[in-house]
Amino acid sequence: MTDDPRSPEASDDLDALGAAPTRPVGGAARGGGGGGRRLRLPGRARRPLSKILVVLGLVLLLALLPVLFGALKKTPRNMVGISYGGGPVEAAKFQKVVQPGSSLFFNGVLDPLYLYPSDTQAYIVSKAVNQGDVKAADSIIAPSRDRVQIEYQIAVYFKLNTNNLQAFHEQLGLRYLAYQSGGWTKLVQDTFRQQIENALQENTRKYDVADLYGNAEDLVAIQKDVEEQLNVRLVNALGQPFFCGPTFKSGGKCEPPTFIIKKVDIPDDVAKAFEDNQTSLIKVKTSENEIAQRANESKAITALNEGLSQAGMPYVMLKAIESGKINFWVLPSDSGVTLNAGAPADGSSTTTTTTGGG
Repeated sequence: MTDDPRSPEASDDLDALGAAPTRPVGGAARGGGGGGRRLRLPGRARRPLSKILVVLGLVLLLALLPVLFGALKKTPRNMVGISYGGGPVEAAKFQKVVQPGSSLFFNGVLDPLYLYPSDTQAYIVSKAVNQGDVKAADSIIAPSRDRVQIEYQIAVYFKLNTNNLQAFHEQLGLRYLAYQSGGWTKLVQDTFRQQIENALQENTRKYDVADLYGNAEDLVAIQKDVEEQLNVRLVNALGQPFFCGPTFKSGGKCEPPTFIIKKVDIPDDVAKAFEDNQTSLIKVKTSENEIAQRANESKAITALNEGLSQAGMPYVMLKAIESGKINFWVLPSDSGVTLNAGAPADGSSTTTTTTGGG
């Protein structure tokens, strides 16, 4: 073995010690003349791995884009928002209330924004299909003092009290999922219906059916009383004034919801009895009027007869002459009576003869 490191034997020794053999350049055989060996650069070995990392980064970025865009929120003009922390590392705690019609803002990654109506809402009970909250004929029944079942069709107009939005959301909104359309309808139905029924039944028992059927002032009184009681009952049942009147504005005073009686119905047989009674009263009044008219006519005829008798002519004779049935008569020359006789039916002339003293 030679000590010359350039000899083939030295190369073989290096290979045996673990050094990687070089590739021949230009296709020359190992150990050929002029041929040299070249070491592989480390950067070339890492190029495929770098490309893979870039692709994975792009895929991850594309996957996160919807999440990032989802963190950008805004509220419609008729909706109020309430934001809660709820990301992967956050506790579910209240963050803020967002007023209606807000511009785009960053709400937080995976943080929920719950939306509730801020405009005027209506709870309607109607016998017209698809008009009320229940998509069928509906009414509220309450007995009168004389135990007749009265049917009410009503409407309540209100706004959500956004001054107490956090308490409303945590006490009622989450339970009913009221930030969704179906949940909101169910909440309003459960909240208002029972209180309205109780208030109507309590106040209707103060009146007879005749008062409610024919007296508008009594209905207005019931409407006012129910409106006041409804507000008190809602606060007592829910613990806070969560619902205000249609004029409510955020930060302002919470007036009671507006209650309106749209229509009152009574059983058909009771209504028929009222109509018959009213018809009878009308007939009695008509007869009384006719009797009074005849009495007045009789008085007039008596007075006329007295005047004519003084002139020597009865009332019957006067009417016959005026109608043209008598075309010849005799009047005293000093009677002072002037007659307008009608023309005879056959067209002949009328003759007036006056005789008497003088």
